[in-house]
Amino acid sequence: MDLKTLQRKKHRIVYLKNIDGELLSVKETDEYRWFEYGGTSAQSLMNKQNPEEIMIPIYQSLFLFLLIHNNPKHILNLGLGGASIERALAANPSLLVTSVDASQSIIDMAEAYFELPKNSHVVCQQAELFIQHTQSQYDVVLCDLFVGEKSPDFLFTEAFYSQLKQITTKQSLVMINMQADTNDQLLVALLAIKKYFPYIALLEFDDYINIVIVCSSHVIPKQATLQRRLSLLASPPCDGLTEVIERIQYIPNA
Repeated sequence: MDLKTLQRKKHRIVYLKNIDGELLSVKETDEYRWFEYGGTSAQSLMNKQNPEEIMIPIYQSLFLFLLIHNNPKHILNLGLGGASIERALAANPSLLVTSVDASQSIIDMAEAYFELPKNSHVVCQQAELFIQHTQSQYDVVLCDLFVGEKSPDFLFTEAFYSQLKQITTKQSLVMINMQADTNDQLLVALLAIKKYFPYIALLEFDDYINIVIVCSSHVIPKQATLQRRLSLLASPPCDGLTEVIERIQYIPNA
């Protein structure tokens, strides 16, 4: 789905709110709904007829955790947005998902317009503060945090990954949707990550400048193994995982 093309199509504005000088808007066509915030491009595209569908490749890639981690139970999702993760995982009651978002307005929007499951556990707090104070341990952390269209500065610091290491289990896995301004900035992040999560893989996408970083405490299975595991899933969370697996670039663990 080309989001820029979608934005140019005839659409309706169904919700507007000014949040500290930044405009939050929810827009829709007959088929799709999305939101824009603070001048950003379309976020959290939702198929109105099939809300559980994950349509954007970046978000599809986050579901690799189901193939990499042997038995995930406790999931931490940093960045609720339009509740794509929560909708897709709602059908799997064995996964206990905690979602964190700094904006109550975003949480309210997700409930009103993006079918946030009613049993969702959502915390309104800054992500960096949440991970400093939580007493829980998580098997998987999904991180989709942006300030406007940029990743927050703390994603490029050792302190963030040190704290993530403390709140994750021994077989932990962290998936980060990141936008680095330069290759040097990306390298800074990778060096910080590697001190705490020695196994790393990258996913790049044709139509997006974002990179998804897979950070693991254990060896990341090879592509053939992941494809085999995908074939055994009774109900894959999205249709794009085969193509996502083909995009994985493994960083040598030297």
